[in-house]
Amino acid sequence: MIITTLLENHQDPKRPELKTEHGLSFYIEHDGHIFMSDVGQSGNFSDNAKKLGIDLSGVEALAISHYHYDHGGGLDRFFNENSDATVYLKKAPLDMNYIAESETGAIRYIGLDKGILKEFDDRIIYITHNIEVSSGFRLLTDIPHVYPKPSGDERLKMQIGDEKKPDTFEHEMVTVIAGEEGLVILTGCAHNGVLNMVAAVQKVFPDEPIQAVIGGFHLHHENERAVREVGKELLRMKIPAVYTGHCTGDEAVNVLEEVMGDRLHRLYTGLVLRF
Repeated sequence: MIITTLLENHQDPKRPELKTEHGLSFYIEHDGHIFMSDVGQSGNFSDNAKKLGIDLSGVEALAISHYHYDHGGGLDRFFNENSDATVYLKKAPLDMNYIAESETGAIRYIGLDKGILKEFDDRIIYITHNIEVSSGFRLLTDIPHVYPKPSGDERLKMQIGDEKKPDTFEHEMVTVIAGEEGLVILTGCAHNGVLNMVAAVQKVFPDEPIQAVIGGFHLHHENERAVREVGKELLRMKIPAVYTGHCTGDEAVNVLEEVMGDRLHRLYTGLVLRF
């Protein structure tokens, strides 16, 4: 299995030509198949793919981890460069607006482009339960609430008409890839909590070792104590490698590194992982 980070917040100083942005996008080569997870907020993931010698036309399936712009904003570019891949989203109300509300009450739409979703509806599958897209490539929709969710998500809301309420993040899913030595988990932003996402995988695969957890953990609003507890629990879960960045927050990553030592690795655009 080879996972190439097409896009992330952080830059590889050795590859300054690769673009960065607040977003995530992974290109996955596994068992003779090609998949993707997320497409960032623009077409930068595609520009980077070209610079990395990657042809996106061969992607067979794309999983969008949740309905936020920094993970699905590049869908238009993807659809125009790939004519065959099926896109997977967790089913959510089409009239739902995902918003961020500031302390002043200002509201910003942070959802996906509904026009793009409508235009390419025939290429999108909205899932309601755990599925196996292809051998060794699964999407999990059932995320338990064993551990606390990140508290910083309180500013993120759902709105239908004039009604606003806290985002439940029921539109989020977990991507799981079966490697030779264990499972690899892609978290997206882990708004439900990275520990809950691991718990979701453990529930479905109780006897399978977890080889790595990769993605954002949305800890940039958490206090140091909360971040340390997440790191300690990840250590207790005996996961050999954790790769994080994006919405985890640089200060939180520093704390996780203190707690987890060499099990913690930093994500950056262009990073290639082999499992």
